[in-house]
Amino acid sequence: MPAGETMRTLLRAYRLPEDLFQRLNFVTAPDALMVGRQFLYIASEELEQTRLQLVEGITPLEIAVYGDGSPWLTAEYNTLAAPWRLLPNDTLFLPGTERGAFTALLPLVTNVMLDQLAQGKTSVFTAQTSAGTVLSGELLGYPLHFFPNASGGGYTALQGVPRLIDPGLTEFTLTAAAPDGRVFTHQQRGYIQAKNYGTDAPLEVMDNVVDPAVTEPEFDFVMTLVADAPPERLWQGRFAHPSTTPDFITSWYGRLRSYNGSEYNYYHSGLDYGGGESSPILAPAPGVVVFTGSLDVRGNTTVISHGWGVYTGYWHQSRIDVKVGDVVQTGQTIGMMGATGRVTGPHLHFSVFVGSVEVDPEDWINGLYAYTGD
Repeated sequence: MPAGETMRTLLRAYRLPEDLFQRLNFVTAPDALMVGRQFLYIASEELEQTRLQLVEGITPLEIAVYGDGSPWLTAEYNTLAAPWRLLPNDTLFLPGTERGAFTALLPLVTNVMLDQLAQGKTSVFTAQTSAGTVLSGELLGYPLHFFPNASGGGYTALQGVPRLIDPGLTEFTLTAAAPDGRVFTHQQRGYIQAKNYGTDAPLEVMDNVVDPAVTEPEFDFVMTLVADAPPERLWQGRFAHPSTTPDFITSWYGRLRSYNGSEYNYYHSGLDYGGGESSPILAPAPGVVVFTGSLDVRGNTTVISHGWGVYTGYWHQSRIDVKVGDVVQTGQTIGMMGATGRVTGPHLHFSVFVGSVEVDPEDWINGLYAYTGD
């Protein structure tokens, strides 16, 4: 089930009776089909059809003029009772691939795909659009920022899914705005998958570094640092490990944590690399330094922007070797590991932010978002 489709559009695209489609897929409600779930259909022959996304301001009579057919034909072909049921934000089909002057009404957005809708993961939206179309959207209350791929083959938006969000149904919205002001908005359901990242041993730290009066303002400040989504993508290929000892990992992303006897209602938001105060910290990808300084919980901190709303953070440093505005390259030393802030010993905490959400850094190190050739 690709993004951008609903049961209504699938029925029209494959010319299937609704009751047959429901029996094939055990559908009990129109919104039971979710992005990423399999569905079954019967295709007796290859259909030649024109797909039309009906936008505000296009009347049934104009559809007839552009599409070389009557409003009643359009309604009948799309299983609607009458032309006045042709409403904005609906996706319609007409027989034949050449329909008069239909180029003015061709889809604003097609081939929408959504990958990785799961706790702690980076969701990837890709889409093809008509020339000049501007894409935007929203997922889990976060704005989707679409950027053109370098190859000219459509657009991509990246958005992190919070680690502690409840799994289950959610909705996302995509909006396509044409240069002439036409707008088409699509809302669809997806399913957030649960991920079991494991549990860390209970930790004992100073009370002040788990006090919400300290942790919440600091978290809000960090969110302001990673809120922008610069349009230039600075990385290519996979992210490198930020340590010269990449196998020396002492704690992994997503593990539930207890501090000072609390419930396991915290989680580890990055990868911890072991080392001493003489262990170098390396930039994992090209980027621009947007913050250096000392924070109560994160200690001596560096934050680097890699473009497209992707940032990396480096906590607990003993030394910082870069300044705001510096352009760094993969493998460049940006500081030294340390034991500043909320720690139980010297190490590097490495975080990856995507769309203002801390996500699993291993996915980036493993090259899931390499974008070497778009």
